[in-house]
Amino acid sequence: MTIQMSACGVICSECPAFLAGQAKDPAACERVAGAWHRLYGLDFGPDVLSCGGCLGSDEDLFFTSRKCAARRCCRSRGLASCAACADRPCADLERAQSAWDGLEERAQTLPEPVFREFVLPYCHARERVPAKPDKPAP
Repeated sequence: MTIQMSACGVICSECPAFLAGQAKDPAACERVAGAWHRLYGLDFGPDVLSCGGCLGSDEDLFFTSRKCAARRCCRSRGLASCAACADRPCADLERAQSAWDGLEERAQTLPEPVFREFVLPYCHARERVPAKPDKPAP
């Protein structure tokens, strides 16, 4: 599978909602909804769990991502992610990435397979898309 990344650096193609949606697997959606409820306190049914990735259409996107300003900015500029933008630091990117801060610490309290499947795809977004560009735009 091709690696697909969100605007802010999450690995969409490893996200359990993305994977369950791609497989069109209701049982997987049910399992992910249950895990996200236990891990993150999210309360929604498996029927809304499908996601085509951050930069996809609103209709094919997990509902919580539709309001992401970093995503909207990337889409309006035709960028694959915030990594392709020279306008950093950026408050929209900072807000988007702050949602994932501290998740790495969950590795200390969760069984490794649970951490790998339900937490790891959202970790290290700041490393994949740093606050400042690696090099100035041409």
